[in-house]
Amino acid sequence: MNRAPSPQSSIPFIVGLIVFILVAASAGWFVSSGNPSHPTRWIMLNVSGKDAQADCHLLQFSDGSAALIDAADAWDAPGVAVASLKKHGITRLRLVMISHFHLDHYGRLVDLINAGIRVERVAINLPGDRRLADREIPWGCNWEHVQSVLSFLREKNIPYFTPKAGDTLIQMTNAAGVVTKLEVVCLFDGINTPIGETDMNDTSIIARFTHGKTRALFTGDLNHPLGAYLATGPFDIAADILKAPHHGTEGLAPNEFFDRVGAKVFLVPSPAGLWASPRSKRPRDYYSERKLPCYVNGLHGDVRVLFDGEGFRIETERDANL
Repeated sequence: MNRAPSPQSSIPFIVGLIVFILVAASAGWFVSSGNPSHPTRWIMLNVSGKDAQADCHLLQFSDGSAALIDAADAWDAPGVAVASLKKHGITRLRLVMISHFHLDHYGRLVDLINAGIRVERVAINLPGDRRLADREIPWGCNWEHVQSVLSFLREKNIPYFTPKAGDTLIQMTNAAGVVTKLEVVCLFDGINTPIGETDMNDTSIIARFTHGKTRALFTGDLNHPLGAYLATGPFDIAADILKAPHHGTEGLAPNEFFDRVGAKVFLVPSPAGLWASPRSKRPRDYYSERKLPCYVNGLHGDVRVLFDGEGFRIETERDANL
């Protein structure tokens, strides 16, 4: 006669199962099921100042969770990034992805954590040699400051990691069966690249956000050298919406890169004065000549992209004539 297992014999299995579930949840292994009461949206937060630029992009998902791509505000708009996240009710971020280590992309990461926003994971891309960072002191990247930020994350027990091309950082399916993903298209460390040594801008993580049929491409500060390579390279960079590289200023990826992406809409994190200046003439002309809509947070304020399974619509905090 078979005997039922005793309750004591089941305890190790139950404990092991609980441990597995906790580890898997913290690592993001589970695919989340969305709730239609939570819209999927991307908000390009207006963290620009009067003269200076920065990137901070809030992604909100159908399961009520949120992520951030870059975490900074302009030097002449201190505190705006954290205040904006608080305004949107953000208390927890399942992921912060820092596109590259320029202060106008990572400069408020420590502050938002100190402000009580719980960060579960941080995706980063370090340069392959500290020379790339230190030759930009004091205006760009400082290796010692970057190391102090990583030390802070370790002290707070916040895991950070460098993803690989093709990695899926977030994936979920909502109640209507629509799949949402944040994927890494490519990244290079500035030393081991297909075009030789680059600057810090071209260490930017290039990421694709997909919701249903709509794709958005995040480009950090992608510059002309690597942008020219990607314009003809093996990576799939097609998208409906493009976060303009390098704040839409000189040195950004070439027009051939824009052609390859084929975006219908452009979002530009730039102050109004910079966008109107000669430094931004080439991308301004590109969008204007093709009659493509362009949204600039220094003009429009917060720019919200609301996704459904078939497409998207864009709302702005204020009207602006471009």
